[in-house]
Amino acid sequence: MKYSINLFGFAVDCDIKINGENLGIEIPEENQKALKQYLIRVLPKYGREASNDSSLDTLVRLSLDAEKSLDGRMVEPKLKLPYEFQPEIKEKLIEAAALQETSATQLLIRIIENKYQEVMGQEE
Repeated sequence: MKYSINLFGFAVDCDIKINGENLGIEIPEENQKALKQYLIRVLPKYGREASNDSSLDTLVRLSLDAEKSLDGRMVEPKLKLPYEFQPEIKEKLIEAAALQETSATQLLIRIIENKYQEVMGQEE
């Protein structure tokens, strides 16, 4: 079953697997890469060292540690993109973001990261 979960302030699409009484999740590789890039970008805001050389396991452990020290959850750094969109494009972006329960900026960043990985053929 397809489902979206929020990990450390980032919406991740995953597959829920049920095997008898066991429940598990599987995150597709492209979504793992997007999560990794998000954590590399966000963790320094919470005093954790993160780089492209960090493994996803290390980043998730650092994220868990960061959230334990917070009263809430980690969040995407707020930034205003210096781009102007045509009104109809902006409306579509906002609508798509609302359907995914994220901000338009976060959705745009996610789209850019996915396209960058596709074009550059990154193997991380």
